[in-house]
Amino acid sequence: MRILTLMLALTSMLVAAPGAANDVVRLVVPFSAGGPVDQVARILAPGLEDALGATVVVENRGGAGGTVGTNYVAKSPPDGRTVLMATSGFVISSQTTANLPYDPHKDLEPLALVGQVQTLLVVRPSLGVNTLAELVKLAKSGKPLSFGSTGVGGTMHVGGELLNHAAGIQALHVPYRGAAPAITALMAGEVDMVNADVPVLQPYVKSGRVKALVIYDTKHSVELPDVPDAVEAGYPQLLMSNWYSAMVPAGTPQAAKQKLEQAFLAAIRRPDIAQRLSEAGLRGPMGTADFRKKLDAEFERWVPFLRDVGLSAKK
Repeated sequence: MRILTLMLALTSMLVAAPGAANDVVRLVVPFSAGGPVDQVARILAPGLEDALGATVVVENRGGAGGTVGTNYVAKSPPDGRTVLMATSGFVISSQTTANLPYDPHKDLEPLALVGQVQTLLVVRPSLGVNTLAELVKLAKSGKPLSFGSTGVGGTMHVGGELLNHAAGIQALHVPYRGAAPAITALMAGEVDMVNADVPVLQPYVKSGRVKALVIYDTKHSVELPDVPDAVEAGYPQLLMSNWYSAMVPAGTPQAAKQKLEQAFLAAIRRPDIAQRLSEAGLRGPMGTADFRKKLDAEFERWVPFLRDVGLSAKK
């Protein structure tokens, strides 16, 4: 009986705290390889391996705008060996996707926030505007305007509708098959503006191929310090960022969650990794408690907004 009890205790310890030499922790990216989420996961992986003492494998499970990979993690055993790399799209897609196969509130738990990337609004130079105020004035004069995005319900779409809502304008949404095609369309004059992560748009701003108007934040961008923030531009409600995080299946043992949280924070703070994350525009990491509060606030903000602008698939 004592032997059985000891075996059960040891088994519980192994399940609750990944990190044995032969352990494998899967970092599931719900998008294809080579994208920004995949890149962040691969930046973190070596630091996680050092902190956990386990092998960390980045596993791409793309499809349906992240739903396939997210559902895979939500349905995985809660043993601390499967971690989801989630973004701000986790909140948005929970409302814009009909018949979601998982419950974002019950099936997954927040672990850590890797960082947030600021959002930037740019226009084609030939539009002839230099400020957000001039853009809004042009729109209200009756000039038809349009914005490109990665598709219906994506973060770029939501960012465009946020501008429409904040400024009281009606720019037309034009979806493309990704950020790169949308930016290419902007430079070709097919659309008038796009919003995206600062690092994505920075090269085009620096080369003069697009004109930066505003950062969707209350503070300036480190990469583009001369671009006004939302408050300076006169639209303090124009706030949005793309964040990257780690989540685990609901029911993951507390010991495993604590070890994973500590491992993520240690990896994020490792000098070489911190530098690469900063170069990618990611700043402001959080532990589980603070990230949980942020996640709750994100749902409280975006659920009613998406419903108000007609993007919610929920009845």
